[in-house]
Amino acid sequence: MIQLLVSHVHHAARGTGERLATLLGSLTSPGVNVRLISAPAYQGRFRSRWIDVKVHATKGHGHPDADTTDALDALPGALDAITGHEVKGFGWVSGGALAGSHAIREGLALSVRLDIETGAQRFPDPRFALDERALTTTHDPEEVAA
Repeated sequence: MIQLLVSHVHHAARGTGERLATLLGSLTSPGVNVRLISAPAYQGRFRSRWIDVKVHATKGHGHPDADTTDALDALPGALDAITGHEVKGFGWVSGGALAGSHAIREGLALSVRLDIETGAQRFPDPRFALDERALTTTHDPEEVAA
């Protein structure tokens, strides 16, 4: 697994995380605040790419009885809305899922994995090429026949 530190990709991944947090916040009750904590971009071998988004859903000021579990209920709608979103230089969101959740002071922490799809036609810039190391195995036709 490689964490991509190219500033362009880091900025685009953070922007995607902010968009997911905004969508999630708009789908929860008014007493719940949703805030982005982190959104690092990763590339694994065999062409897989993803963004791990971590958000906090907390009770807003003046809303001591707010139910922060609304964020869990709203997550499928937010994931549907962000699917297809372009992450410039990295790909586009092809789906996602809840990777984990736990209680925090005054709320809930959610970890969401956004799967990223790429295509050579969409991103011809070689600076953002896929890691091809796992795909470069060559076979000698005579060796395969034996």
